[in-house]
Amino acid sequence: MTGYFPGYTQPFETDLMKYIHILAIMASVLTGCGTYSGRVGFENKCDRDVWVAHVEGFKSEPTVEAISSGLAKYAEVNSTRIPHEVVIHWSYKPNSSEYTTKLVIDASKMPGQDDKLVFRFTDDRKWEVSIMR
Repeated sequence: MTGYFPGYTQPFETDLMKYIHILAIMASVLTGCGTYSGRVGFENKCDRDVWVAHVEGFKSEPTVEAISSGLAKYAEVNSTRIPHEVVIHWSYKPNSSEYTTKLVIDASKMPGQDDKLVFRFTDDRKWEVSIMR
C-alpha cells in the first residue's frame, strides 16, 4: 500500500519497515544468536584430564570426548545456529557424564567467520565460554 493515511505525516512504508525490522530482531533473539560456520573449541586449563560426553544446544553437536590437561580440541561446524544456552555433560572419567554445566552465550558477542567459539575448563574447574578473534 502506498501513499499517506489521513492525519499521518510519514508514508506507510516507513512504519511498516520499522515493524518488520523489530520483528526480525525479535525472531533472531528467540531462535538463537544466528548461524556460524567455523571452529568450536574446547580447552582444558585444569590440572586434570576431562571427558566431554555430550554438548546440548547445537543443531550439529561437536564431538569432543577426552581433553588432556593443558590441551585443546577443535571441531569445524558448518552453518549451525549458535544457541543462547549450551549444556556440557562432562566427567573426569572416560566414557562418563557425572556433571552438567549450563553456559549462556552472549548474543552481542557473535563470532565472525574467522573467530573461534571456545569453551574453556579453567584451572579452578569451572567452564566458561568466549570468542577468540
